[in-house]
Amino acid sequence: MEAGPQITDHGLPTTGLRGLRVCLVAGTLGQGGAERQLFYIASALKSAGAEVLVLSLTSGEVWEPRLQAIGIPVKFVGASASRLGRLLTISKTVKQFRPAVVQSQHFYTNGYAAIAGRLCGARVVGAVRNDFSSEMRDCGRQLGKICLHLPYRLAVNSQAAMRNLVSLGCRREKLFHLPNVIDLTQFCPPASRNGDATTILGIGRLAPQKRFDRFVRILAVLRQSCTASFKALIAGDGPLRSELEKLARDSGLYPGPVEFCGNVTGVQSLYKDGHVLLLTSDHEGTPNVVMEAMASGMPVVATAVGDVPDLVQHGVTGYVVETSDEQAAVRHLEDLLRDPCLRESMGSRARAFIQSHHALDSLPESLAELYSAALS
Repeated sequence: MEAGPQITDHGLPTTGLRGLRVCLVAGTLGQGGAERQLFYIASALKSAGAEVLVLSLTSGEVWEPRLQAIGIPVKFVGASASRLGRLLTISKTVKQFRPAVVQSQHFYTNGYAAIAGRLCGARVVGAVRNDFSSEMRDCGRQLGKICLHLPYRLAVNSQAAMRNLVSLGCRREKLFHLPNVIDLTQFCPPASRNGDATTILGIGRLAPQKRFDRFVRILAVLRQSCTASFKALIAGDGPLRSELEKLARDSGLYPGPVEFCGNVTGVQSLYKDGHVLLLTSDHEGTPNVVMEAMASGMPVVATAVGDVPDLVQHGVTGYVVETSDEQAAVRHLEDLLRDPCLRESMGSRARAFIQSHHALDSLPESLAELYSAALS
C-alpha cells in the first residue's frame, strides 16, 4: 500500500483530512449510541477524502452492512477467545493498513488500539463515552488503567466525564471534547403527531445502567395520579427484559399502556410517533436518545446524569430531575400530558438547540482538530 500524503507541522495532511488513514477500533457494531457515532465519524471521514478501516470485535451486527454500503471496509478481529489473541490479530491488521491515527470508539477497546497503534508508529486516540467512573468500574482496575493511560489522547463525549477525569489527576491537555452529533435530516419533527393518547418513549438497552425499573415505577404512579391518557413504548432489549416485564405486569401496566418493542431498527419512526422522551439512567455521557428526541421536536424528562443538564434546559426544552426524585418526574410528565401546546413549544426549542450545538455538519472540523492535536 502506498504511503499517504505529506504531513504538515500541524499533523494533518497538506490537503486536510483528505488522504489521512484512520483505523477505527470498536468493541461492537450493535445498536447503540456509540456505534451510531462511529458510523457518523467514519462517514464524515470518508466524505472528506480520508481512508478509513473499521475493526470490530463482533461481526454481523447492525452497523456493519451500513458501513460497507458506503464503501468503508469492516474487518472482524474478535475470533480469538483470549485478549492476547485478539491483540495479535488487531496489531497485524493495523500494521498492514499503516494508519496515521488509530482511534478507539469504546473505552474497553482503548488498550487494543493503543498497543496496536504504538507498534506501527501511529498516534492513538482513546474514547471515554460515559461518566468515566462507570467505565473504570466495568473494566476493572488493571484493564481500566491501561485503557486510560496508553492512548496519546482521549476523545471524551461529555463535559461531565472530562471534569471527573481532571479531578482524578488526568492531564487536561490529554483530553479532547468530541461531542455527539445528530443527522438532522434523519431525526426531524413529523408534519403532525398522532392525536390519540400521548406516547411516552423509553429507548435503550435493558441493562442496569438505564434503570428501566425506575421508568416503570414512574409510569405506575403517573397512571394513578393523572387523568390524561397515555401509552408508553420501551424500545430495546437486554438481560433485564423478563424482569422488567414482570415488574410492569405486577404494576398493572403490561399488557396495557406499556409495550415492550424489543430492538427497533428504524428508531426514527418511534420519535415521529412519540410525544415525550423519559430517560431514567443512573449514569450517561451525552445520551444519543436525548439528542435524537430533541432533534425530532420532542420535550425530554431526564435524570441529571452526565451532560443531560447541559443538553436539556430545565423548563425550556424539557425537565431535569435528580435520580432519586421519581415524584418530580411524575409531576413534569403530568404537565406535559395535560398541555399539548407546552409539548409543542418545548419540542420546537429543543430542535433549535440541537441544530445550533450538535449538528452532523460540525463533525469534520472537530475531527480535524482532534487529529491535529493527536499528530502534533
